[in-house]
Amino acid sequence: MTGEINHIMKQGNLIYLKGADGQFYPALSDTAGNLGTANIETIQPDLITAQTIAASTNVLSSVVSMVGVKKALIQVYHARAATAAFTTNGTEYRIEVSAASSGNDTWTPIASILCASAVCNSAASSSDCAAGTTLVTITSGTAMPTTDYTVFTSGTIEWVKPTVATGTASFNILDATTYAHVSATGIFSGGEKSPFTLDVSAATRLRAVVNNIASSGTQPIASRVTLITVK
Repeated sequence: MTGEINHIMKQGNLIYLKGADGQFYPALSDTAGNLGTANIETIQPDLITAQTIAASTNVLSSVVSMVGVKKALIQVYHARAATAAFTTNGTEYRIEVSAASSGNDTWTPIASILCASAVCNSAASSSDCAAGTTLVTITSGTAMPTTDYTVFTSGTIEWVKPTVATGTASFNILDATTYAHVSATGIFSGGEKSPFTLDVSAATRLRAVVNNIASSGTQPIASRVTLITVK
């Protein structure tokens, strides 16, 4: 129907409208036959790419424009990179927004979490762990608990979910590994994943803050924060 005029759209019809950028975007008709833009989800570059963060360190993410964005799905991936406990609080993750187009005086927290602070387990793989495997064989350490995520913290950082621990010899994981991991790779329990779905329609900018100084005694961690926007 390209170029057609005076065509009545029925409720639920999906059409594509040409934007100012020359690209075509989906739109839906409502009960009155009016057009409304359909949700457009966009996987944005990671706010914080998977990385190890030293003890007693703050990390600020890149700043992302929220102009025209209705909602944001934030996914926080947290991991331990040492077995010792934090003195009091675990790492804090904050999602902050601003209604100003620039400057740093209007950043305001819109969501936050504190991660666990207790001692965690560690182990080393006894041989190379290939991509696509659901069995991880380890040489030392204690059994990996199935109540939280286990994380490969060197090489390509990866979160996996143990399902069955067979003593200290091996453990099975729910989904096959995405990446290959060399032998003796550091493996830690105590990993966490936390999602936030936020209304950001009144904000102009968004960022993530990893506050690894939330305690008088902190430990190194591994972190990743992802973002999906909805227009």
